[in-house]
Amino acid sequence: MKSSVPKVCGISLLLLLFSGCSQQEYVPLIQGPYLGQLPPGTTAELFAPEVFNEGEYLGCSGFFNKGTVFIFGSMKPKSDWRLRPVYIMEMKKNGRWTKPQIAPFSKYAPYNFTVGPDDQTLYFTTLKSPDKTTHMFGEQANIWAVKLEANGWTEPVMFGRSINTERYYENYPSVTNDGTIYYMSRREEGAGRTDVWRSPNLDGVYGEAENLSDFANTEGSDIDPFVAPDESYLIVCQDREGGFGDFDLYVYFQRDDKSWTDAVNLGEEVNSAGFEARPYVTPDGKYLFFTSNRKESEGGEGIYWVETGVIDRLGPEGIR
Repeated sequence: MKSSVPKVCGISLLLLLFSGCSQQEYVPLIQGPYLGQLPPGTTAELFAPEVFNEGEYLGCSGFFNKGTVFIFGSMKPKSDWRLRPVYIMEMKKNGRWTKPQIAPFSKYAPYNFTVGPDDQTLYFTTLKSPDKTTHMFGEQANIWAVKLEANGWTEPVMFGRSINTERYYENYPSVTNDGTIYYMSRREEGAGRTDVWRSPNLDGVYGEAENLSDFANTEGSDIDPFVAPDESYLIVCQDREGGFGDFDLYVYFQRDDKSWTDAVNLGEEVNSAGFEARPYVTPDGKYLFFTSNRKESEGGEGIYWVETGVIDRLGPEGIR
């Protein structure tokens, strides 16, 4: 897939993000980088609790455009998680953040996504049919991309058959600097129920999908893979013996010879007795974001963040 897609012409980014608003509405007292939050240390903290509603079920999140655009998924209790609305906030020149508004591409129901290393592209999972004519959501989810350019969001584009399939779902895409894409898929030839797969970018053409069962996949479900832009590490959500809760975040490090280490639990500073998922590292490399339903989430599912030092300190000697 090419990195550029047709532009949405004649419409400013402002109108795309906040169509129908006669003037900008700001979130009270939310000003500065990362929604004005005090940066966390090496123990995960709930992110921006004053922005979100109590009991809200938050999904993926990410910062774009040098930290000036924030995107997140959210839904109310008992609603359809597969059609989780996606919202966008923007930091204006005065440092203040606008109130969340529905993303212009929300009709595609991008329920899982990550921001690419270019700081402009959103890689997401959606229905094969964005018009929702099928109810076979879980078995027909495919990977798409949409890009934020100077004059607005491009039209979303679906990846080809070397990544997406007709029968099985492809989900939670994460992309490296060279365009290699990691994702999870529930294909019959996998090691478990859901496996991590990788499709290399070969001069702009994606090669055959590779199953990572040689080091990463288990007999259970291995979900929500996030790969570092330089492919130095891979974070996967897994339910392994000896973990802290239902599913924990584990990291694999790639050695200079391209082999990978065994899984390393990110520890109690990140994981809990709850379900940790949707890992994502900000384009500036400073913070790891993820979701958790731990008790601090007040009955819902919250977004948490922590310094990426919790990853770096676990890398053994000899890691590039």
